[in-house]
Order: sequence, then C-alpha cells, then structure tokens
Amino acid sequence: MADLDVPETPPDVDPDHTIDNRGRGCANGIVRVQRALEDLSEGDVLVIKSSDRRAKTEYPKLAAETPHELLAVVAERQRVLRKQYTTYLEIHA
Repeated sequence: MADLDVPETPPDVDPDHTIDNRGRGCANGIVRVQRALEDLSEGDVLVIKSSDRRAKTEYPKLAAETPHELLAVVAERQRVLRKQYTTYLEIHA
C-alpha cells in the first residue's frame, strides 16, 4: 500500500455525493462509504471527509480493491494538532 502514488491536489470536479465521516473511526466510515457506493452511477464523484489519519491508507486501499478511481486524498490542518482528510473517488462499474 505504501507504494501507491496518492494524488494530494483536489481535482476540479463537482461531487455528486459527500459523506462526512469526521469524528468516526475508519472502519465505521468504510461501511458508510460502501453503502453510498451502491447508490452511485458510473462517472459520479464521491467525496469523503474524515478526521481519521488512516484515511490516507484505507481509502486508497478501497480504490485499489475496486474498479473505482482514487482522484486524490487531501490533508488540511484544522487545528494545531488535528487534520481533516478529503478523499475524492470517481465511481466505475
């Protein structure tokens, strides 16, 4: 997983659906993402907001194990010791 090149610049796209997983653990967040994936269509863009630092590895892993394309994982500092991660996935069948 460490070998994946994860883009860190947000793509110039309008999301079709956003999931706010901030304050949730990654395992719980993945379940919410998988449920949302069932309702999205080919070419839709899903944005996932997370405060769990594992987002930098877990969401790229999800993309690698599915046909979906990881567009970026963007880390932004929210407070001195806290970051928010925004993941962009393009949906593919």
